[in-house]
Amino acid sequence: MRRLLFLCVVMLGASSPCLADLVAYEFDIDYLDVNITGRPARAMAIDGRIPAPTIRARLNDRLRVTFNNRMDVDTSIHWHGVLLPNNQDGVSYLTTPPIVAGGSLTFEYPVTHTGTYWYHAHTGLQEQRGIYGALVFEDPEEQYQYDAERILVLSDWTDTNPDQVLRNLKREADYYSLQKDTVQSWLGILQNGVPALRNRMFGAWIRMDPMDISDVAYDAFLINGRQSQQDGQIRNGQTLRLRIINAAASSYFFVEFSGGEMTIMEADGLAVKETAVQRLRMAIAETYDAIVDIPPDGRYELRATAEDGSGHASYYLGAGEMVPAPTVPRPNLYLIGHGQHGQGGMGHAGHAGHAGHHAHGQGHGQSEYAWLMARTPSAFDPQRRIREIALRLTGTMERYSWSFDNRALTEVDKIRIRRGEVVRFQLINETMMHHPIHLHGHFFRVLNGAQAHAPLKHTVNVPPLDTVTIEFAADEEKDWFFHCHNLYHMISGMARVISYIPADQDDYENSDFYRHQKQNGDPWYFFAELALETQMTLGEWWALDRRNGLELEYDYNYAGDYDIDGLYHRQVTRFFAPFLGFTLEREGQDSSQELIAGVHYILPLAIDSDWRVDSDGQLRLRLKSTLQLTDRLKFTWQWNSDDEYRGQLAFEINKRVAITSTWDSDFHGGVGVQLRF
Repeated sequence: MRRLLFLCVVMLGASSPCLADLVAYEFDIDYLDVNITGRPARAMAIDGRIPAPTIRARLNDRLRVTFNNRMDVDTSIHWHGVLLPNNQDGVSYLTTPPIVAGGSLTFEYPVTHTGTYWYHAHTGLQEQRGIYGALVFEDPEEQYQYDAERILVLSDWTDTNPDQVLRNLKREADYYSLQKDTVQSWLGILQNGVPALRNRMFGAWIRMDPMDISDVAYDAFLINGRQSQQDGQIRNGQTLRLRIINAAASSYFFVEFSGGEMTIMEADGLAVKETAVQRLRMAIAETYDAIVDIPPDGRYELRATAEDGSGHASYYLGAGEMVPAPTVPRPNLYLIGHGQHGQGGMGHAGHAGHAGHHAHGQGHGQSEYAWLMARTPSAFDPQRRIREIALRLTGTMERYSWSFDNRALTEVDKIRIRRGEVVRFQLINETMMHHPIHLHGHFFRVLNGAQAHAPLKHTVNVPPLDTVTIEFAADEEKDWFFHCHNLYHMISGMARVISYIPADQDDYENSDFYRHQKQNGDPWYFFAELALETQMTLGEWWALDRRNGLELEYDYNYAGDYDIDGLYHRQVTRFFAPFLGFTLEREGQDSSQELIAGVHYILPLAIDSDWRVDSDGQLRLRLKSTLQLTDRLKFTWQWNSDDEYRGQLAFEINKRVAITSTWDSDFHGGVGVQLRF
């Protein structure tokens, strides 16, 4: 790194205000070979560090940061939570040019507010690969009392290339469940009794997949780039300020300190009424500032536990006998009802559980932040016009496609607003996943019941099957990004552009951002399965993007008999897809070739149905379903109105290989192996 350049007379660490107004940094962004888990992996890093170096400035400074891209792909930097000129926000093609491969880009903007923030790549999945770091804007006149300060950047790490992670998620809804030991099987349902059976039957009836709390199985969870570390400079008896940043790509964390409660005094960079908490739940992209007292003796653990219980990272303070933080029990997914997803264990002081009627607008989403109050009134001028927008958070695990109002970023125009009004979003989550929703360039009020003291945030969690209402003053200009900050949800479509009227560029469809999204925002993914059994071979090849799919399915019995179906289908809703195609069939000396058309529809109890008619006018119905019997054993059955049927048992050795046994009404029974690509 070309070190920080101060164009001021007094250093940032001094107690008196800085006399100059420019603070400058320069960094290189490049690939980095790492070994975090015992296996080598390729990362991306700023100045060769994960997380990136902390950037600091003071209120009223002017911050200038130059990034040199040493990689062979474009990158970008977004200043998360920062109020700044539109062209400095860092979303490629929308507000700021990309940092092109081999090129450089300088950001410069005034520091107009204080607090704990962070910066990260906003290109593809690069944030998951290591491009993120802390950003601190200091207040020379702050009144907090503490002996020392530590920045704790929480993150998740996978040795797998994130692009392959996304492909795996597109391939199979529960691809990572086996690795995480969260497969929900009928054996597990029976072991957990009537409540588990009731939950599964209700979920199947409304055509919901079994719930999980996170999508990805991570190889490690990190604090400041390490799974565990001892801070040897903090002494027992000191009072410590913690600036905690959840920079994870798709993990929520429970944060707990074994030395006692944490006093929260800032949320998302802004002051809140001080509240003591024992266990803090952090959504992706949130920041919290807390004060802790290190007890006079002992070695105390600050632990960040992934909400799904799949792992944690530790940061140790003090010296002496180890005092570990409590272990957060893994959630029993069988016993979590729809609408209670991931709500346990929050532990906010004055906020035990989630009381209240669970309905849109009155559920857990509002009460999740009930403990949080702005230190000063945050209400807007009541004379300002209010624009109310209901926005449904939608998506499906089957195709791993996420959206607002069932339309992805590539499919929809901007959300247009007018300068001077108050924009109120009702965020209605119709999915079984948490969604951390982030608005660029603005703070919004979370309408949590605190009335005039509703907290101001830049990121808010919206729980499954629940509703959160936020509002912001439309005092900016031009276009700003608005999206889910689960990186894999955002890249799969859950995003919008908030656009002030009149737009700077009226012809949106000819804008660079629109063209870039159309060309790159909805790629095709290709998959295949091949089963070789003693009596037959059967397989499937398919390709899909967000709405379209191609599928080729065949059966062949080694004696020359075969069935081949080739289809194109268009996903209209999560449950409904019309299709066109052909079918080829041979049995003995008889063969046929027909064109077909029909619809695919998911019935209650999650049964797939195909209703088709061929070019001879023959109608046929096919029903198909898969039952997860144990963690590794699946049973798939299918039947059609020609009185053909099939049952297959598949025992997964891993996600690429399974042992199979199939009985087919035409081709009889056998055993073999299934390969997945």
